[in-house]
Amino acid sequence: MQRIMFFYNAAGVMPLFTNYYKNILRLWEKIRLKNSQSQTTENSGVDEPLFRNRMQQPDIVSELFLPMGHATWENGHFSLKKEKEVMAQAETKISGVRFQAADPSGENQEAERQCQQDVLNLIQSLIQLRKTSAFSNIVLSEDILKNSQSVSQLGTRVKFGLYVEPKFAHETHAAAECHRNIVQAVRKSGFVVDSPKTFEPKTGMAGLSQWANELQLHRRKMPLWLLLLPLFLLLLFLLRDCSPPSLFVPIETQSFIILMDKSSSMEAHFPMVQEEARKTLESMKSSFFSTHYANVIAYHASATTALGEIKEINNETAQQLIQFLDNLKAGGGTHLRSGIQLAAKEVAAHQKPTTLIILTDGQDASLDQILQERNAILKQFKGVDIIVHTLTPRVFDVENPKPINNIESKLNELAKAFNGQFGEVK
Repeated sequence: MQRIMFFYNAAGVMPLFTNYYKNILRLWEKIRLKNSQSQTTENSGVDEPLFRNRMQQPDIVSELFLPMGHATWENGHFSLKKEKEVMAQAETKISGVRFQAADPSGENQEAERQCQQDVLNLIQSLIQLRKTSAFSNIVLSEDILKNSQSVSQLGTRVKFGLYVEPKFAHETHAAAECHRNIVQAVRKSGFVVDSPKTFEPKTGMAGLSQWANELQLHRRKMPLWLLLLPLFLLLLFLLRDCSPPSLFVPIETQSFIILMDKSSSMEAHFPMVQEEARKTLESMKSSFFSTHYANVIAYHASATTALGEIKEINNETAQQLIQFLDNLKAGGGTHLRSGIQLAAKEVAAHQKPTTLIILTDGQDASLDQILQERNAILKQFKGVDIIVHTLTPRVFDVENPKPINNIESKLNELAKAFNGQFGEVK
């Protein structure tokens, strides 16, 4: 009887013990989750649980942004997790912003309207997200997820990352940054903005919505990879001896201008740059297999042009450029604005998309003015697409150069403002 009672009591106690154990596990899991969320918020500066909840609301088109299950906040950026398998799992062909070329004939406007609607939904979702005080300084980031293959012959889909920074609480700054990153994503997807050509940040997010509503894209020509950089300067991206080049510089347009700082502060680098540029041009006379156009503009307080205009590269123009480079002397102050103004006149007359490559040490008081007057400067190019890359002599001798000081950071900011980048162009 006692043995029977013992088993009876044990049968009653065990469920109680099991329930107690489960409750302990649940409590521990809540503590762990809370600590994890607290740590995430601390690391990113963003209330991630609040963010994820907000993204689930019906006024946000969440499928246009990086997928919640594969992205996280870190250091103020909402970006994909680092694991390789995440990229493959996150990719989709049924969601994301549709970047699609408009029909040149105008007969079928469906692709154009789909693109406009997706970009508009992206911006409107961001506007709604910014209404939450915790996310009033959130903007689109450079982090995107692009399909490795086109969704259709018309285009591809892209999902956008986000990031937060105090200055973007100001709507003008936020609109400018979002516009820049949308245009950059368009280019990465193989397209160019056909219209509207410019955007005025002072119009804010409402103006950006209107810009999206009128957006038209066309396919970008395949980038032209040059085995030897025409003319000048950028042999410094190649091996310094006669062996075959180990680095290549892509010029995304068939036309380009080198803007060369010839101020006195560049004097220490100038003879080497002249010689390398001259040898590069000599070796390139027979290197072209299609038509390309180029010019060199040298600037200090004022600017001078080698050819007077952007011309087709042949033996005659190549020799003229070599002679121009050989005769240059360093001296005077630095005023990039004068070089850009002269380049704008030549590009506007040339009427072909052009890459500007700026070589300078960056000791230039006009950089801030150029950034402030970006839209006015773009208008001087008369609607012709341009890309601006910036370089300093320092980056020629380093691998994967990044800005290391305020001057190079300012040059990086300048390049990004005109769809380019600082340092080695990959």
